[in-house]
Amino acid sequence: MALSLSRCSLFLSFVLLTACAQYDSERGVEVNWDPATLDSFQVGTTTRAEVMATLGPPSQLVSLGDETVLYYLNEASRGQGLILLVYNRFDITARYDRAVFIFDDQDMLADYSGWVTSDEED
Repeated sequence: MALSLSRCSLFLSFVLLTACAQYDSERGVEVNWDPATLDSFQVGTTTRAEVMATLGPPSQLVSLGDETVLYYLNEASRGQGLILLVYNRFDITARYDRAVFIFDDQDMLADYSGWVTSDEED
C-alpha cells in the first residue's frame, strides 16, 4: 500500500509541475501606414509635417547630413509553450511592420517605403 501511495504521489507531483504558457507582446508605434495611406504621399510634394500629422510621431528620427529619416516600427510577438519537468517547448512568432520616409533639406519627401504584415503571414 505504501508503494502504491508513493507512486501516486510521484505521478501527482509530475502532473502539478507541468504547465502551458502563452506569450503576447507588442512594441512600437501604432500601425496606420496601410498601402492606401502610403499611396497618398507624393515624392517632392509631401512635407515632413504632413507625414507626421498623418502617422504621428515616429519610432526614430535620424539625421543623415542634409537628409532626415522618419522610421516607424511596430513589433508584435505571439507564442505558446509547454513546460514539463524535463522538457520545455516554446513557439514564438514575431512580425515587424515598418515604414521609412526620407526628407531632403527642405523637409520635402525624397523617398519612402513601408511594409505591413498581412493576416495570412501571421
